[in-house]
Amino acid sequence: MKTTKYLIIGQGLAGALLGAKLLEREAEFLIMDAFSPHAASQVAGGAFIPIVFRTLKKAEMIDEYLPALFNTYDSLEKLTGKKFLHMIPSLKLFNRDDIHKWQAAKKSTAGEFIKDLHSQVDISGVKPGFCGAVIEPSGWVDTKLLTAGMGEWFLKNNLLIQEKLDYNRIEFKKDGMIVNGRIKAEKIIFCEGAGAFHNPWFGNAGFSLNKGEILEIEVPGLNDDYIIRGDVFVMPLGNNRFRVGATYDQNNIDHYPTEAGKQQLLQKLDAILSLPFKVVSHHAGIRPSIKDRKPVMGAHPHFPQLFIFNGLGSKGVLYGPYRAIEMADFLLHGKALPAMVDVNRYF
Repeated sequence: MKTTKYLIIGQGLAGALLGAKLLEREAEFLIMDAFSPHAASQVAGGAFIPIVFRTLKKAEMIDEYLPALFNTYDSLEKLTGKKFLHMIPSLKLFNRDDIHKWQAAKKSTAGEFIKDLHSQVDISGVKPGFCGAVIEPSGWVDTKLLTAGMGEWFLKNNLLIQEKLDYNRIEFKKDGMIVNGRIKAEKIIFCEGAGAFHNPWFGNAGFSLNKGEILEIEVPGLNDDYIIRGDVFVMPLGNNRFRVGATYDQNNIDHYPTEAGKQQLLQKLDAILSLPFKVVSHHAGIRPSIKDRKPVMGAHPHFPQLFIFNGLGSKGVLYGPYRAIEMADFLLHGKALPAMVDVNRYF
């Protein structure tokens, strides 16, 4: 029987980041994961940006999030030998009626991230008539490659158990828990993504599910110097390929791409692009959403040996590294979590 102090359930973005932080601190841990091609980490856009378009203000805690992002992904790239952090400016398209709002934002604290304003966007492949704001730092994280690379590393170093957890096979003992009949762990941390919706201990911690669909398109001649952001994002992948997303559907929670989702994306894409394009692929995934749009982290109030680190949301690549540091400090040193992310707000 394998024994460990910490057993992480799930090796999507949250599980991979938390495992990395426990590794840095030389903590004893294992990860249990049953790979799913439909997990959010496998189909996520992975883009990040330092301002909130709805308010044109700096993203909350961005001055803490960005250093953690750069330090964490740099160290994981060195560990795995894979490149999954891609820095590229964003070009936000907007109508002329909104230019005064952007001019005011340029003079506010968000202005440090608004590098340029254009009263007329003139780049290859984008329809004329848009104004634009160039925003940096900006970029995207290839979460599929990150989780695959970390999974390979964990497996090679005997830290990853590739099997599905059976909730009914968690036996509570005085000195820990027996999991699936063959792993003894002192503490379990659930990083299950959308699977947490069905977790018997944490399923009522503010979770709801939504389905997201994305496209990959081929557009010869489209400018690839920016992540173009209109009502959809258009993210350059190289070789005239671009990722386009994303939809949000709370009513049809399954893993199947839909014609309705595809048409929704194509309609918004047609409003931006002036060049013909070809759809190369179409994918769907399930996101774990939290009612107040904050992560859920910490210990269960009635089962103190059970923990959760989940709900990073659509901006998880930005929030995740910093929150994984907080979670590791909580687990290893008992450092209190901020009330806004502590899972106990839902109990």
